[in-house]
This record gives sequence, C-alpha cells and structure tokens, in this order.
Amino acid sequence: SPGVGKTSLISAFAAASGHRLVRINLSEQTDISDLLGSDLPMHDDPSTSVSGRSGGQGSFKWCDGVLLQAIKRGDWVLLDELNLASQSVLEGLNSCLDHRANVFIPELGLKFACPSTFRIFAAQNPLAQGGGRKGLPKSFLNRFTKVCVDALTPDDLRSIVASRFPTLPSSLVDRMVAFNNSIQVDVVEKGEYGQMGSPWE
Repeated sequence: SPGVGKTSLISAFAAASGHRLVRINLSEQTDISDLLGSDLPMHDDPSTSVSGRSGGQGSFKWCDGVLLQAIKRGDWVLLDELNLASQSVLEGLNSCLDHRANVFIPELGLKFACPSTFRIFAAQNPLAQGGGRKGLPKSFLNRFTKVCVDALTPDDLRSIVASRFPTLPSSLVDRMVAFNNSIQVDVVEKGEYGQMGSPWE
C-alpha cells in the first residue's frame, strides 16, 4: 500500500551500508531511452567549427541516462512504481537482471557490465490503486526477491511520531493518528472520496 515506507526502507539500507541510492520514478510515459540515454542536440563550439563562423550548426551527442550512470558508478537503484512501467521498459531491464548482468547500447555499439556493487530494487503499489497499474509477468517478477510490506498500525505511527517529534504531547499524537486512520479507511478501503481526478487518472 502507499505510504508504508517501502522507499524509506531501501533508502535506510543504502545509507547504512554506505551505498549511493538512485531513485527512478517510473510511469507509463517512461521510455527506455530515459533510463539508458539517447543522442541529444548540442550546440557546437565555434572555436572547433569547421567553418570557423560564430554559432556552429549544432550536432548530436550521446547523453547517459540515469540508469546507465548508476551502472557505471556501481550504485544502488530503486525503480519506484514498477507496475506502471511499459512493456518496452521491462524488456530493456531484462539484461541487467538475468545472468548477463550487462546492458548493450546499440547507438554506441558498446556493452556495459553491471559491477558487483550494483543492485536493483523495485517497489510498487497494489493493482487496486489504478492509474494504469498492471500485473507483471511472473517470469519478470522471478528475477526479484519479493517482500510484502504491511500497512503501518496505529502503534507504528505513534512510535514514529514520538521518535521524530518527542516534544509533542501524547494526546495530540493520538488525535493525529486517529485522523490519519480515518482518512485511510474512507479513501482506500471505502472509496468514499478522493477517487476522481487523482494524480494517476
């Protein structure tokens, strides 16, 4: 479910183990070129222009995507909202997740191996959340170790608030938790409001 701390958990693991974490939010509009890179228009330096005129005609230059940058550095990567990604993105990730452990960039004609420190984590919310979420193929999910994170209980919320804001009166914390729970029930469980015009619809 949303807001149960999936992203925070991976961030804490990365910080505790001394790894840089790169978070990538996926959506239906995410393209594999956003992750791996593409040729982008660049303005030529007049000093290197063949014609020698000010203001070159411009050219294209390869720019690494965020995932390829992370692979080169050996970072940890968190793919958030995995079940919003398109099929082409999932297929493009396969070579990073299987026995090949590399990614081939046809535009460059180069293959980049995933270093031993490189890790991919993924997080997603239930299909019932809507917004184009879809069930992922079992063959793809089998590349991950699946961990289900339960929703936070009222006691969990009280403990978090008390540790982060120890000066707040316990009576105020109780009211805050009760209000949060009532919103959770109304919106997520009963669907009484907040269903139309949500960020994903």
